[in-house]
Amino acid sequence: MLADCFKNGINLGGWLSQYDCLSRIPETEEEMERHLSAYITEEDMARIAEWGFDHVRLPVDYKLFEGAYEEKTFHHMERCVEWCGKFHLNLVIDLHNAEGNVYGKMDAPMPLLTEEKLQQKFIGLWEKITRRFQVVETPVMLFELLNEVSDGSGYLWNRLYRQTVEHIRRIDGKRGILIGSNEQNSPFCLKELDLLAEENIIYNFHFYDPQVFTHQRAGFSEEMRAYDRAVHYPGDIPGFTDFLQRNRQYIPKYARVAMENRVDRERMEALLKDVFDFKMYSGQELYCGEFGVIDCADDGDAVRWLCDCMELLEERGIGHCLWNYKALNFGLVDETGEVVSEYRIDGITKHS
Repeated sequence: MLADCFKNGINLGGWLSQYDCLSRIPETEEEMERHLSAYITEEDMARIAEWGFDHVRLPVDYKLFEGAYEEKTFHHMERCVEWCGKFHLNLVIDLHNAEGNVYGKMDAPMPLLTEEKLQQKFIGLWEKITRRFQVVETPVMLFELLNEVSDGSGYLWNRLYRQTVEHIRRIDGKRGILIGSNEQNSPFCLKELDLLAEENIIYNFHFYDPQVFTHQRAGFSEEMRAYDRAVHYPGDIPGFTDFLQRNRQYIPKYARVAMENRVDRERMEALLKDVFDFKMYSGQELYCGEFGVIDCADDGDAVRWLCDCMELLEERGIGHCLWNYKALNFGLVDETGEVVSEYRIDGITKHS
């Protein structure tokens, strides 16, 4: 099975996507060139393989395919393919952002899903990527059509990914394709996907629930800054329901977990029920493209959560990919490449 090649991976966020979230944002063309050439190197890929991961997920931003950057971006992607082959790592190419995509926009359909010009550009980009990597057989490679979709209509994303798969198949009839669920790859939305009568299709979700644990005290999150409480695993969630009642603007984002007052393995299994039901009743292959715990959480708590999550997924034959290898608040190494926590790495790799 294709999914057997993608059991235990790690994300390369911050390199060809989300570079604007780093502490030192590359602003000039020279700084961008330096970033693209040095942020992830062959030595990083060797270390990832040594730690026991079997694949990497490579997020890429559509902006890097525009103008003079296009060929440079393909060059860096091809370097990644070469390194993956050298160190026996498989590869997910994840389009992490597309023109007209609006993260978290659930009140109405975003432009990508309503404007034909943007849809044709999206499909055209995937045609270009498909042609570029059509002959690659090693490493095993998956195309992830779009990261963390937000479809306020509930059905337009299904229409667009069907079209996109059709166009990819005219060029490459066998490439593995990942299709993510609505509401930012929510595990609760897998049941809304239209299943394709296609080979080599894998459906994709992310898992960070409850975010009050995995994203605790996140500086990039307005509500986590306001809540500002440590949460332990396993343990109680102190006062989050009351916090939401006092700050009702955040309730829509946390509606499915608003009443959770504890985080432990039993609750994790309950929050993953829709995932396990999808796997059982659809008969489709399933993949968790992101899961992780923020670096300011207690290391022991983080390792326990991560290992429980991996075990529950592996028991059902679901591959997973840790967020993140480098920086971005979840990294195993910081922006300079120094290990953030040997304890976390030991706990994760011993599990693997």
